[in-house]
Amino acid sequence: MTYTFRPSHYNVTAAETARVYEPGGAAFTGAYDAFAASLAHVYEPARRTLTSYVGNLCRLRRASDNAELDWGYLANGDLNVAGIAAWAGGAAYVVSVYDQVAGDTITQANPANQPLYVAAAQNGHAGMTFDGTDYLAGTFTLGGALSQPYHYFAAAQLDAAASADAAPYWITSGAVNFYSLIYKNAAMRWGIYSGANLALGITDANFNIFTALFSGAASSLYVNATLVVGPANAGANNASGLALGSTANLWKGNITSLVICDPALGDPAALRTTINTYWAAY
Repeated sequence: MTYTFRPSHYNVTAAETARVYEPGGAAFTGAYDAFAASLAHVYEPARRTLTSYVGNLCRLRRASDNAELDWGYLANGDLNVAGIAAWAGGAAYVVSVYDQVAGDTITQANPANQPLYVAAAQNGHAGMTFDGTDYLAGTFTLGGALSQPYHYFAAAQLDAAASADAAPYWITSGAVNFYSLIYKNAAMRWGIYSGANLALGITDANFNIFTALFSGAASSLYVNATLVVGPANAGANNASGLALGSTANLWKGNITSLVICDPALGDPAALRTTINTYWAAY
């Protein structure tokens, strides 16, 4: 039997939430449970990633009337995309993505800068499309500022035209005190920055899993399973918040996930593989 709590399509209030509960099935196990000791933040609106997390995944605004609603997950942990389709009846935009670890939500109050919700961004799973004006931001108030060494794992795809554009595009922001970037620079190379530029890997328009280690002179960047830059100096700044899609040199393309580990993992390969199992980048 399935029990569904879903608000009316015509009378949605800000306080309402939508989640589907399916009792009697197999117990849920989070894909990232094995890495919980190192996880500092998880922003992945497509799914619940930790058994310990029971909150909503994202907040959406439907284009037809600007109504907003929080959205949760099905029994298998995936975002309730069918419920969203019925509710939105068309385009919807991402207002917030909820942090599944520390509770440090990233959000965008201005409708003009909200990324587009996409039901099947990659491998049949939901994500967000950023058009070069969009970003979601927030401070690490609850989880606290990061402290090097730490890892960023980003699942993202740069727009094909932007990949060949002589302009920088940042997946994560370098706004005041945010300091840790994964980016494509004007020379069309992937790179990272945390006080010093470290960019050597040639860009592309593929959907990729980026693994960035911010560790001063031992920093590095993987694109999928390939080391493209480092170990070398990316600087020693620590991030006290996040702007996904950036707040300057804004990203054009899809972003589906950002996972932050602090402390850094001794070997990031296992978590990268786990992320790739869901997103199928390589």
